[in-house]
Amino acid sequence: METTLQKQKKAKTGLIVAGVLASTSLILLNSNARTKVKDTSKSMKDSVNKYTASIKEDPNGTKEALITRVQNATEISKEAINKIQAILDTQAKEMKDTTKKIADDSKEVVSSAKDAKGDIKDVKDKALEAKNELLSAKEDVKSTSPSSKNSKSKPTTDHTITSTPVN
Repeated sequence: METTLQKQKKAKTGLIVAGVLASTSLILLNSNARTKVKDTSKSMKDSVNKYTASIKEDPNGTKEALITRVQNATEISKEAINKIQAILDTQAKEMKDTTKKIADDSKEVVSSAKDAKGDIKDVKDKALEAKNELLSAKEDVKSTSPSSKNSKSKPTTDHTITSTPVN
């Protein structure tokens, strides 16, 4: 007797195989897809045959060539990583310097604003003092002028214009 777990595994495997066969069938119904699959398969077969032939002819040489290529690729990758790291380090330092400069400039602006606030307060105080001085002067002028005694004097010169008829 099969256990339930074994039945489930067989059912899953059957579904996977059926799915692969169905998708392959659908792909092969299209003539362009068939041609592409055929060409790709032929190309892969040729590549594998060439590689197999080179291994049979010179197994050590092929092995060394493959190892050399992998080592070269590794070195190139390391160089790229080092360059990326250098770029990141440089950019991070520049960003840090720029941020510090902005912070310093902001502190300077705040300090200047505080100084200006104090200067503006001083100007305001001086303006109020000048206003009060002018108001006092105005009061002084009113109290010393003859019109403030309620005596109206006649002008010394009469500037009345009269017309005389001409014959």
